[in-house]
Amino acid sequence: MEKDKIINVVYSSDNNYIPHAAASIVSLVENNKSFEKINIYFIQNCISVENRDRLESLTKRYEQLSIIWLDFSKWIKQLELNMEWNISISAYARLLITEMLKNDINKVLYLDCDIIINQSIEDLWNIDIAEYYVGAVQDAVNAEIKNAVGVKKKEPYFNSGVLLINLKKWREDHISEKFLNFIEEHHGNVIHHDQGVINGVLKHGIYKLPLNYNVMTIHYIFNRDQVMKYFKESSKFYSNQEIEFAKNDPIILHYTPSFTERPWILGCKHPKEQLYWEYLNKTPWKGLKKQKNQGKCYIKIINWIYRNFYK
Repeated sequence: MEKDKIINVVYSSDNNYIPHAAASIVSLVENNKSFEKINIYFIQNCISVENRDRLESLTKRYEQLSIIWLDFSKWIKQLELNMEWNISISAYARLLITEMLKNDINKVLYLDCDIIINQSIEDLWNIDIAEYYVGAVQDAVNAEIKNAVGVKKKEPYFNSGVLLINLKKWREDHISEKFLNFIEEHHGNVIHHDQGVINGVLKHGIYKLPLNYNVMTIHYIFNRDQVMKYFKESSKFYSNQEIEFAKNDPIILHYTPSFTERPWILGCKHPKEQLYWEYLNKTPWKGLKKQKNQGKCYIKIINWIYRNFYK
């Protein structure tokens, strides 16, 4: 099969995360010269004109890169859902991708902003998911979280930070409508927010990707036995060999906030923190200073406990 030389990638952000999205985009382009065209569909929510201009300046440096802006605000107004937005509403944008993109776009790769691409993703892009709604990497969660969204204890649960999305199948089966119905059925309060929705609706149509396409922070903090014990994970999880391989040679690195801070937050102990700064310093946000953790108290407590007591 001839490999596709044009890749369509979706990011979603508000003004707070735009520097991190820029670092992610630079890492994507720097490690994927084999693509003739990298189309970034950027779903933006209240991003300033200044920051949009700064991000677009990257297209002058990288000829293969184009950025197409999509304004999420008009979609928010159309939702009319009684939802408690206790995380950035931008996280929910991935649920409505089929409504925002043209019908001739049949596949996209969705990436969270807290991601660094460390190698070529050409093989990922060319995985055949014609029979699936999405390709994703399995996450480790407890049975209570699975049960809350209708996933059985021994069934896998997936992380939504890297999603290879079959838009054609989403449209055919009216997946966006099913997402919205699922949210309403849960009275606007779905555990894990958009990720919980995706698992609840698509649980039997997800292609399990190799772990090195979304290596989350937890795998640098815990070994496999600790992960399985802590989360009481009973589904068929990645083997110890797969985890060690992914950790040592990640294709996509995902700075999830559990158990240590992200690279731009004071107190980060991620062993691959420097990769983030390497790419950020190739963006207009070079010289960005680390921030204090403004997160919720219970998250800070969990992070502190595991940094100081869990071995």
